[in-house]
Amino acid sequence: MTIMGIIGALAGPRLLFNDSSATSDGTTQIKGILQQTRGRAISTTSAIRLIPDSTNPESKFTIEIANTRGCESFTKLREAATSTDTELKVYSTSGFVEGDRIKVGSDSTSNEILAIDKTNSIIKLGVALGSAQNLDKTVELADNWRADGSFQADDLTLPEKAIFTSNIPDWTLCFNSRGVAYIYDKEGDSQPNLTLSISSTIDGGGETLTVLKGGAIQTN
Repeated sequence: MTIMGIIGALAGPRLLFNDSSATSDGTTQIKGILQQTRGRAISTTSAIRLIPDSTNPESKFTIEIANTRGCESFTKLREAATSTDTELKVYSTSGFVEGDRIKVGSDSTSNEILAIDKTNSIIKLGVALGSAQNLDKTVELADNWRADGSFQADDLTLPEKAIFTSNIPDWTLCFNSRGVAYIYDKEGDSQPNLTLSISSTIDGGGETLTVLKGGAIQTN
């Protein structure tokens, strides 16, 4: 195992492993994506997050940039919410404050936070939610995240036959404006690391990249 330091220094020559060019090309591309994402967060002084693309989660990424606060203002519903609910039961209230306007799942209405019950992980709204939202729907600041147009779709898609899996289902990797990495699971809880396993659909093989909380990376 080799520790390669902060992600900003990851770019390098193509690696060969088990004679699988798809695997090595995919690994090299992911390293480049991580490097560019961190560098972009620092240069724009904005939080930027990297997630698996919803339409192709095994071979493509989505990158979004924050308008205001970033990495920590994110959670999900731990119980489904009805349209008349004024209390949202979430996995975590960290990163939210009274007065924040939030987006809940597919609800496009900006809902203002009236109070926060940190002990029971409940966000209290000033008015009823207005729409029913299922378990695990995202709760985040309204109008805060947008697609980062500096990345093209091809840049975020792995080479043909290369795929990746991870140790965390539905993960989010977020870099703050100083380039520090935060890793979250689907509940919005902070995790110590994210391991991406890259392989080929042709002959298997495999390489792994492990991103540690803060930004260091390990390769195996």
